Amino acid sequence: MRTLLCLLSDQHVPNLLSVHHFQPDRLVLVESQQMQQRKVGDHFLQALALGGQDYGGDRQERQPLDHEDSLPAVRKALQAAFGRHPSDEWIVNVTGGTKPMSIETYQFFTALGGTLVYINLSEPDRIQWMDGSKVETCGHRLSIAEFLAGYGFTSRKPPAEVAEGEARASSWRDLTRALAAEAGPGELLVFETDEQRDKAWDRGLTLEPGHLRSPLVDLPAIRSRLAEAFGMAESPGGLAGKLDKYQVNFLLGQWLEVFVWGLLERNQEALGIWDVRLGLEPASPDGKVANDFDVAFMRRYALWVVECKTGAQEHDPQFDIQYKVEAIARQFRALRVQTVLATTSDNVLDKNGKVKESHHNRAEAYGCKIVTRDQVRQLAASDDPVVLLKTMMGR
Repeated sequence: MRTLLCLLSDQHVPNLLSVHHFQPDRLVLVESQQMQQRKVGDHFLQALALGGQDYGGDRQERQPLDHEDSLPAVRKALQAAFGRHPSDEWIVNVTGGTKPMSIETYQFFTALGGTLVYINLSEPDRIQWMDGSKVETCGHRLSIAEFLAGYGFTSRKPPAEVAEGEARASSWRDLTRALAAEAGPGELLVFETDEQRDKAWDRGLTLEPGHLRSPLVDLPAIRSRLAEAFGMAESPGGLAGKLDKYQVNFLLGQWLEVFVWGLLERNQEALGIWDVRLGLEPASPDGKVANDFDVAFMRRYALWVVECKTGAQEHDPQFDIQYKVEAIARQFRALRVQTVLATTSDNVLDKNGKVKESHHNRAEAYGCKIVTRDQVRQLAASDDPVVLLKTMMGR
């Protein structure tokens, strides 16, 4: 019987990958009081289940630990766990937990001849034997759903609804590229009142003269693609027709996230990314915090989240959207969450068309990358945007 022991901590990815790699018959999770209170073990098992690894029932054991910084307490917990299965083949991942937990676990199982492994967070797919004898690579590609579940986050939007949104977006790719190539700071769809805007957002609308005021709509290439994509017709007052709520939302700004999603999805192999998703809506374990991820993907076992903002953003002259982006990363208590802010607004730019120093410094402090309107245009115009994307993400 092969048993894998993991020391639970906030950083669940190394433990998760070790389970996928070794495929143990039994899983033993050493769980401190703090980890028990935050239900880290439950979240860990849920993440495993989403990745096709079911360790319910007697395939897993929880080993409580009274004092995570006490070597005697750690030894007592390990003795209890080992004592239940002394004849098993023990593989021990010492990556998680506190330093006393890792030290005592290493000493305890070294004496017993166990296989001890360690995973560096910078390379979570590389599993290193502690005696230096070998290094193996885990082939499992962690999905966004698994990553989020490990922190207790669930999805408010059903997977089928996400897939439907991505299917709609796929049919609009040519249109989004045309819009991105000519991106400006203004809105495509304009309403006289917020009430009219909100109603159209929820129910759709019948286009009337004045709704489409952007100069972009006067460009033949964009006008023809709009008419084709949304079944609109020419009229004396401009394009006419009925728009459903999804088409309205697209014209109100979601076209940018559709463009970014399509660009990343098409080039994911060349970029070394995977699980590129559009419009995810994760919710915190207590249900009190809900997020909207415009675009999200996995890269080097890190979650990347792209926030997209179009229009002039007059309501946000200080560009406080950066604080929202930083809050997204903080919610997961994770070292491996990266954020990107793509915007067509002038608010982020100085008089020379460069990112304002204050916004640049804030982005640097938050570890957030800013993609400006000019860069959006460059990406749309390029026949091979991979090099540009890699530069923006950082190699």
